[in-house]
Amino acid sequence: MMSFSTSLILASGSSARRMLLENAGLTVQARPVDLDEEALRRSCEEQGHTLSQTAIALADAKANLATRDVGFDELTVAADQILDLDGMAFAKPDSVAEAAEHLRRLRGRTHILRTAVVLYKGGEKIWEHLASPRLTMRDFSDDFLKAYLEREGAAILSCVGAYRLEGLGIQLFSVVEGAQDAVMGLPLLPLLEELRELKVLAA
Repeated sequence: MMSFSTSLILASGSSARRMLLENAGLTVQARPVDLDEEALRRSCEEQGHTLSQTAIALADAKANLATRDVGFDELTVAADQILDLDGMAFAKPDSVAEAAEHLRRLRGRTHILRTAVVLYKGGEKIWEHLASPRLTMRDFSDDFLKAYLEREGAAILSCVGAYRLEGLGIQLFSVVEGAQDAVMGLPLLPLLEELRELKVLAA
């Protein structure tokens, strides 16, 4: 009998990604991986990859690490996200001061989140998807920025763009085009559709 739920390995320690999957009824085994993401980004850039290709390469690398010693039928999900401001990539800020710098550069402008998700069965990739939501930050005041950073603190250092759309970060924006799950780092609806195609979820 097909199920409304299935068990997945998540190649990430991201609480937001895990929450998206669990809220959809999936059973998740988080398996964070030790990947030098910056080195891989530099390698992709040297090879002339687009930011979309780089996001997929990062997700692939995470999945490859997480699928070591897994069973043949086990399903592993990995995702990655790159903030694209007119072709310039933004990584997660290393400090609140760097977060402030990122937000000043993004203020009043539209950026794209290149959000990749891959699905592996055993050690083999069987599916990939890329979403590209577009977000426009409003021209917020310096006073707002200061208050925002004081309120959010170190919590935003784990977020590309230094914002959490599911929290106070929504106040940074005037327009958000695209699915919120893709903004949060994992395009959920395409993944669920693929799981139904694989007949591991009820159609």
